[in-house]
Amino acid sequence: MMRTTRPVSYAENGMVATAHYLATGAALDVLKEGGTAVDAAICAAATMSVVLPHMIGIGGDAFWMIHDAKSNTLTSLNGSGTCGKNISLNDYQGLDAIPHRGPRAAITVPGAVDSWGLAHARYGTLPLTRLLEPAIRYAREGVAVTQDISRWIADDADVFRQDPGSAGIFLNNGQAYQAGERLRQPALGDTLEGIAKNGTRHFYEHTAHSIVNYLKSQGGLLTLDDFHQYRAKWVEPISTTYRGFQAYQVPPPSQGIAGLMILNFLNGIDLSGLDENSPEYYNAMIQAIKWAFNKRDQYLSDPDFSDIPIDQLLDPQLANAERAEWLADTKRTHENRPGGSDTTFISIADKYGNAVGLVQSLYFDFGACVTDPVSGVLMQNRGSFFSLQPDHPNVLKAGKQSASTLMSGMLFKDGKPYMVYGTQGGEVQPQTQTSIVTRVVDFGLNVQQAIDAPRVLYGRTWGDTSNKLLLESAAPAATFDALQEQGHPVEAAQWPFPRMGTAQAVRLPGPWSEFFEGGADPRGEGIALGF
Repeated sequence: MMRTTRPVSYAENGMVATAHYLATGAALDVLKEGGTAVDAAICAAATMSVVLPHMIGIGGDAFWMIHDAKSNTLTSLNGSGTCGKNISLNDYQGLDAIPHRGPRAAITVPGAVDSWGLAHARYGTLPLTRLLEPAIRYAREGVAVTQDISRWIADDADVFRQDPGSAGIFLNNGQAYQAGERLRQPALGDTLEGIAKNGTRHFYEHTAHSIVNYLKSQGGLLTLDDFHQYRAKWVEPISTTYRGFQAYQVPPPSQGIAGLMILNFLNGIDLSGLDENSPEYYNAMIQAIKWAFNKRDQYLSDPDFSDIPIDQLLDPQLANAERAEWLADTKRTHENRPGGSDTTFISIADKYGNAVGLVQSLYFDFGACVTDPVSGVLMQNRGSFFSLQPDHPNVLKAGKQSASTLMSGMLFKDGKPYMVYGTQGGEVQPQTQTSIVTRVVDFGLNVQQAIDAPRVLYGRTWGDTSNKLLLESAAPAATFDALQEQGHPVEAAQWPFPRMGTAQAVRLPGPWSEFFEGGADPRGEGIALGF
């Protein structure tokens, strides 16, 4: 096993792993003050909405997985936004797809802030004024632009120039910010303070006015009613069994079901005697991913608008019946529709035994690239994933949630949370989550080793004309040769390769260790810290 890029973090009283070091630090302070994992997750999400603006913001969506130790219950939160009530296919007549950028891409209500409110009301202990304080301070005083953010701003600078609100905040006199320069977002600081003082509904009842006015001035379609009527909701997690562990995910419209189906496929293959970087392991992963994506794309949608046979899809008999056929044909493929990949995952466990996985996103980097200058809120473009084909399961409809790439994974052992894990990265998410699970469960790695290990990526993202099969170059040369001989068109990607997702994971104490164990991804700018 290669030496990890950073040591695994061990601690006794709690652990935080996020995709940005300032967010990890802010959330850790909350745990030290006696706050719950939910408190710390809200603090981390708010902080990252300021310091990691291309990945996450209060203009985006969120899904939660929450284990409450006191009641010994596992619950999920769907904080995915709905399409505006007055928006229909007619608004996009003559187009093949919904635009990815601009005001007509911002057609779903941001759901994240309302999900914060539900989680806090049920499981929070510290006031929102405390939890949002670091974010407010960083927005007003400014933070250093990192190399990643500088690169993403440069990539999107032309789109920003088309939106006065974005250009005024994310460009420095019309040019991309350089690493080490200070990015200030005072309007966003004021909005966050309003939420902190007045509660999360303030965003939907008050902040919404300036957002809707700005969108309307730019040709957008969301209304005040869309914001007023939006509510995040509690939902039941879905699950499957893997090697004696119970794996949980958020139900549709989250693509969590795809992650569970990959595990079902692998559960019928003995990986225990294999090397963790063997061609046999990667072959099993690749074929499992193709099979699960093939099923996912036939059904994934808003369950309020279409019937999704969840029990049937998660029945191990389905994987058992079709596994051999897929393993025998490496050329069998499945063309994915490309999706956005900018998301962030927050993994937290506290001294009380609570565990939280929170995934929050703007969909694309900087979402729709539309920012209301009055509130400083950058709008997501999740709605651009809706299909304009009337017979597609994810066809655009008023009031509907789009199929979502967002997933939040939690693994249980003997009825208790064992590991909280997740990643950024669109199509990558079920693949990287499975990589972490198999590395820990099947090969006995710690969470940092599992995160560092070379990953496979099947599918495509924006700019790819067809599916690709990538494997990070840290895998042995002999593995590449063997996979190509088997018929896999595998290409080497540098290691660590950011498109493989930036994952975070926390393993909780148990018979395996009396300490919390945290890991963060070298493919991003995060860190895991405990106390």
